[in-house]
Amino acid sequence: MAPRPAAVVPGPAGSAVAALRRLRADPLTRFLDLRREYGPVVHLATWPVSAYLVSDPEAIADALVGGHHSYGKGAARRGRGGRVKVVQPLSLLLGRGLLTSSGPAHRTNRRLMQPLFHRRRIAGYGAAFSAIADSTARSWHDGQRLDVHTEMTEMTLEIVARTLFDVALDDTLIEVVRTALNENMPVAGRLALPGFGAAERLPLPAARRRRASRDALDRMVYGLIARRRAAGATGDDLLCLLLSTQDAETGVRMDDTQVRDEALTLLLAGHETTANALSWTFHLLGANPQAERELHAELDTVLGERPPTIDDLPRLTYTQAVLNESLRLYPPVWAMGRHLAEDREVGGHLLPAGSTLLFSQWVVHRDERWWPDPDRFDPTRWLRSGTDAADAGTSAGTSAGTSAEAVPDRPRFAYFPFGGGPRQCIGNTFALAEGALALAAIARRWSLRPVPGIDVVPQPLVTLRPRDGLPMTAHIRRLS
Repeated sequence: MAPRPAAVVPGPAGSAVAALRRLRADPLTRFLDLRREYGPVVHLATWPVSAYLVSDPEAIADALVGGHHSYGKGAARRGRGGRVKVVQPLSLLLGRGLLTSSGPAHRTNRRLMQPLFHRRRIAGYGAAFSAIADSTARSWHDGQRLDVHTEMTEMTLEIVARTLFDVALDDTLIEVVRTALNENMPVAGRLALPGFGAAERLPLPAARRRRASRDALDRMVYGLIARRRAAGATGDDLLCLLLSTQDAETGVRMDDTQVRDEALTLLLAGHETTANALSWTFHLLGANPQAERELHAELDTVLGERPPTIDDLPRLTYTQAVLNESLRLYPPVWAMGRHLAEDREVGGHLLPAGSTLLFSQWVVHRDERWWPDPDRFDPTRWLRSGTDAADAGTSAGTSAGTSAEAVPDRPRFAYFPFGGGPRQCIGNTFALAEGALALAAIARRWSLRPVPGIDVVPQPLVTLRPRDGLPMTAHIRRLS
């Protein structure tokens, strides 16, 4: 069957400004409603960004794996004379690191960095994952009301600081990182709109605050780079490895700007996404006491009175199932964008070059065709017969159990919390091992209960945070 022309793609197409206005109040619900009303390919906007919401797993597989050469990273918009400009929403903050680079630059940098995330190296980080999480758990007291999101953010920032940069976490580092994220993340998506880049350079108060936060982050990272270079960059932390590694094909090393961009990408993305994943996991467990009891029973059996180690992961199958199910319901990256480098068939429609495509994990992970009763938190989905979890790119390198109910022919990209293909998150194995060990270390000691009368609402920025934090009350289970 010949593909249908782009002109007949259903949807409430209009200007990008109008589309953003419609999405602003509740983009998560809006995307779900659009998928239900219009189908797997929805025309969102016509000018200056020709944008489509794509929820067909086969089309997503084509974009991320089979036909990835036909797609580029980021959003595209048409400027004067019809010229297409590609915009990377996070480039203002992260420069040209792995998240924002494309083409030969991305392939070269990924090839340089891939050995830094080898499973054996990540296994060496396991003790730090567990020790820092256990230290966080020991700092709480029975009956304490916590902002769990703040606790998880500072814990994962300490993990990244220690394992990847070999620096101690202090109040200055916390404040610099927090300010940079809080100032820049809410506006990242606006970079695709006409004039925003130019407005960012004007002496407006908000733009000046964002620039100041980025400058403070640069001073901190470049200072770390200078100290490592002065010391000979002989350490085993990731920053030293970035400074000393060279391309096996060309012998070229990264310059300071490249190291800065990659270091910032790992520092910010590496702790933000895992902090969100763990926050939503405890939120879900707090609302599902039976699942929490199952988790505690496994931890009691496997760990007893000791903290977890990396060697425990093959037996912590329910723990990892809890994490996988949390990533399904509250994926830290809730949507991702690509643009077409050439005309291409997408979900049965022939879309023109320059089109921007949005793939939403939030939407696809809630498709009832692949996930029966999709809004229900059910970790046992990952323990029954079905597609192996490792095939879905979710395993932490262990026997994490198997995927969901016996749904025949569930597509590979019905679940993609870390993307997929050549641009799959390079730190996915790091994040899964970190998340499982941190969850085990905390949950073996504590039961975290929701605070009555407070609604926890997701805030879909670049990542999916709980808006206004995640207040919970800690109840101790045991002392060791």
